[in-house]
Amino acid sequence: MAGEERNLIPKVQIKDVKKIYEGRNGQTIALNGANLDIYDNEFICVVGPSGCGKSTLLNIIAGLHEATSGEVLVDGVKVEGTGVDRGVVFQQYALFPWLTVKKNVMFGLNLKKGMTDAEREETALKYIKMVGLEKFVNSYPKELSGGMKQRVAIARAYAVNPSLLLMDEPFGALDAQTRTQLQTELLKTWEEEKKTCFFITHDVEEAILLASRVVVMSARPGRIKEVIDIDIPYPRNQETKMLPRFTELKNYIWQNVYKEYLEVQK
Repeated sequence: MAGEERNLIPKVQIKDVKKIYEGRNGQTIALNGANLDIYDNEFICVVGPSGCGKSTLLNIIAGLHEATSGEVLVDGVKVEGTGVDRGVVFQQYALFPWLTVKKNVMFGLNLKKGMTDAEREETALKYIKMVGLEKFVNSYPKELSGGMKQRVAIARAYAVNPSLLLMDEPFGALDAQTRTQLQTELLKTWEEEKKTCFFITHDVEEAILLASRVVVMSARPGRIKEVIDIDIPYPRNQETKMLPRFTELKNYIWQNVYKEYLEVQK
């Protein structure tokens, strides 16, 4: 991102966020003072060892969890609960099995005031087409493959026109071929729609392929260890992985993640 853009007010401000869970065995510190600024239209990927607080941080940004201390601001407003300004996609598709593809995508639109039923349907069909499922608008989730279900979830998140898209390992449960296909489709969609994205993954290659910046989180208690600019220009595709710079970044980020993984094992 150009230097002049970095001077703008951040889209998302994560300020000294701490999260403590109380359990039968005492306290667990999931996050211990996370700080990060995310700018408009950025694609941020977050990597780190299991249990480092990646999903906890995403859930706090989404308003699904409350920080123990610190705060998250979106467009200068403190996050206090969920909102249609933030679209969320999880690894598990969370589709309503009794609703068709069209009605699943329309579900979030029902929460938006000022739209007619015809406008909701038109919007839903637009994003169903965007993810290539226009032939399946009247199908039910049980009739879809895993990759198709995830496309529905992505279409539903985009349909409400969120200013911020939060994605928690959305391709983690998919086979390699489907994952590669959806990575390509997500890149194309992001380049067209220019949403601000916060994307969690365990796959370093996936992070580099998608992200403008990669955030490496430390082992629990989680904190942001390093933020790496991905200086490979867009548009990107699977052939981008063959670039020498891609390999350099992959080795550097993987070494950082592996060090944190070793900390977990101690």
